[in-house]
Amino acid sequence: MYSLLILSIAGYVLIGYFIERSNFELLITVYSSLFLLSYLILKNKRHYNFKVLLLSGVLFRFCLIFSTPALSDDFYRFFWDGRIQQLGFNPFDFTPRQFLNQNSDAFLSQLFPYLNSPDYFSVYPQLSQILFNIVSVIGKDSLQTNLIAIKSMIFLSEIGTLYLLNTLVNKRKQDPSHLLIYLLNPLVIIELTGNIHLEAFMIFFFLLAVILFYRQQFIGSATALSLSIQTKLLPILVIPFLIKKIGIKKTIGYGLACLLITAFISIGSINTTDRISHIVESLNLYYGKFEFNGGIYLFFRTIGWAIMGYNPIGILSKLMILCTLAGILFVYLKDSDMLSGFFWVLIIYLGFAAIIHPWYLTPLIALSIFVRFRFILVWSALIPLSYISYRTLPYNENYWIIVLEYVVVIGYLLWETKILTPAAKPVILK
Repeated sequence: MYSLLILSIAGYVLIGYFIERSNFELLITVYSSLFLLSYLILKNKRHYNFKVLLLSGVLFRFCLIFSTPALSDDFYRFFWDGRIQQLGFNPFDFTPRQFLNQNSDAFLSQLFPYLNSPDYFSVYPQLSQILFNIVSVIGKDSLQTNLIAIKSMIFLSEIGTLYLLNTLVNKRKQDPSHLLIYLLNPLVIIELTGNIHLEAFMIFFFLLAVILFYRQQFIGSATALSLSIQTKLLPILVIPFLIKKIGIKKTIGYGLACLLITAFISIGSINTTDRISHIVESLNLYYGKFEFNGGIYLFFRTIGWAIMGYNPIGILSKLMILCTLAGILFVYLKDSDMLSGFFWVLIIYLGFAAIIHPWYLTPLIALSIFVRFRFILVWSALIPLSYISYRTLPYNENYWIIVLEYVVVIGYLLWETKILTPAAKPVILK
């Protein structure tokens, strides 16, 4: 049985060190094989020593620390922002192209050709910028050292996440093996430690905020939630769930504490109207111009294009925001749990999003441990199909693949709603 673990290691080494995202056929073959191996391990988990599985999940992540990400180029911008700070500049003051037109730096010149947004201001919040700065101090002019430094940080945050998940599973008196849902999920391993995405820090600090809240350490919890928001903005949406727990007065106090801590952390670099407007400008461009793998959005865009004769993304993006807000409000009224509630809020948010990259699902995989449904695991196995878009230059989405992805995921969700009773156990891990 341990041969499955050895094969998994081989698969992660292949994806981490030998496969480019343009080689879609090989990529999806290995990626899918890792999901099959993960499923077989979970299905036969009773034949393994639980500690061996825990160590294996850690080892899978560790073997990717020294690889250069081939499936995402976001990390070049991380290193760019860190280097800018080391040179004494603010990353929110210039777009990369503007900066190089006025300044010269050998390492930045090396990074510039690989940036996917050279004409956009940085959108990464302050904690992310602090991490980038630390990485730049460690890595200096070496791309490989920068890579190892930031991957080591993500690896350590993942170890922390596993500890926090185990703490929550025990507190909620769940089967300890539910931890394996996150521990052994190939999407989590490849996209976080392998491809360097900041969701790793967001997940860690969010779970820490939940644990501290359960312990009624509200200031500590607000601080941890602020740090989660300072890597990705989405965790701010969890605050309204506290109303049913501690009342509206204490929730307002919690929210204000979180806001003040966030402002205190940010004031050093996001302290002028120009810098704020630069961030808002980039966010508006992101949400009003780009699109990738958005199933519901694609459906309405197709209808809009047929009616209007052009891509209605400007109008449609605003409509999707309204639908998202309405859905999130419904979740607030129906659910009071921070973990399951945030799960469904993220589902609503991504459901109406125009952009859904594979790593966007990683927080949902962590939170799925605390809900009865397992459709997110099916989605995590299917969303790597979206890498077919990178098979050619310029990048071109395959709409049939998107349709397949969403039909299967929605179909599985509908099936789960019929077979699961409130007391039912997760179907995949039976």
